[in-house]
Amino acid sequence: MCYRVVCKQCGKYSWGGCGKHLSTLYASIDEAKRCMCRSWPGVVATTTPSTNNATNTNQAPPTATPAASTISFLLSNGLFTYSSN
Repeated sequence: MCYRVVCKQCGKYSWGGCGKHLSTLYASIDEAKRCMCRSWPGVVATTTPSTNNATNTNQAPPTATPAASTISFLLSNGLFTYSSN
């Protein structure tokens, strides 16, 4: 059974449990309170399309920013190094 938990990173609601009931759990949480730090397998997340990129074709596409947990994992395991040449 799946259940709601509070994300330690963002303070919003995420999930715990088996993962087989996520669509029901996802639908029961207000959109503004849903954590997206962790994926919701089998759930199609709805997003509101931005009109800024559609109207201005000269804009560069947005760049992805790694989640803090990913960066923390890479740093703590010595898989990421930084040098300022």
